[in-house]
Amino acid sequence: MKKIITTIVILVALITGSQAQNKLNANQGFWVIESNVNLPKVQTVKFYDANNRLMYEETVYTKLNTKKKKTLVALNQILDKLSERTAYIESRNLVTLSLNLKH
Repeated sequence: MKKIITTIVILVALITGSQAQNKLNANQGFWVIESNVNLPKVQTVKFYDANNRLMYEETVYTKLNTKKKKTLVALNQILDKLSERTAYIESRNLVTLSLNLKH
C-alpha cells in the first residue's frame, strides 16, 4: 500500500512540474543581471533571445532587487518588447527608465 501511495505522489509531482514548464514561452528569451563583488552597485542587465544572442545590454548604477515583483515585471516587459524586434538595440536606458532609476 505504501508503494502505491508513494508512486502516485511521485507521478503527481512529475506531472505538476512538467505542466509548470509548459507555461514558459521558449521562444521569448531571457535576461541576466551581472555584477562585480568590488562594485556591487554597478550592474549590467543583458537581454538574450531564444537563440542566446544578445539583444540589448544596459549598465545601471544601482543594485536591482530581483526579489521585488516590480523589478521582475519591468524586466519581463522589456524582454517582451525586445523580443518583438529583430535587430540589436543601441543603448536607450530602457531599464533605467522602466524602473525610474537615477541616471
